[in-house]
Amino acid sequence: MALLKSGWLWRQTAVLKRWKLNWCDLWIDGSLCFYKSDNRRDLEQRVSLKMACIDVRTGLECGGVTPPESNPRENLIVVHLRDGSMLNLCANSEDESLAWKLTLLETRRNPVFTYDPYDDSYQAIPLNSHHTVYITPGAGPGSSLQIS
Repeated sequence: MALLKSGWLWRQTAVLKRWKLNWCDLWIDGSLCFYKSDNRRDLEQRVSLKMACIDVRTGLECGGVTPPESNPRENLIVVHLRDGSMLNLCANSEDESLAWKLTLLETRRNPVFTYDPYDDSYQAIPLNSHHTVYITPGAGPGSSLQIS
């Protein structure tokens, strides 16, 4: 599986609202993993963004969130999840927070990737492949077929 982005991010804990520095990996399948260190031995949390992520906001868009000490508000990243909760993160710079935002949104946009060994590439497939519609040409009443 391909790694899209990794690096150090501050993460706000859910209960005590304390900021912790974690190593973060964002995988092509939409898994955002938080580790204690960059050796990736101790997994602290895993969030599946493919289905859970609704929106990602950065910087001044993040109202109501106080950044960790010595970090400006422009470094904030807030991931809004489907269950109504928020994942509050903080990068080391404004540019880094924007790069994380774009990568997180890209992960959310592309539903699922499968590896094609013949092309040595990843191909996007529909999120729910059982919802794919197959239509035979000329099927249905009349001669024209319109899908909206």
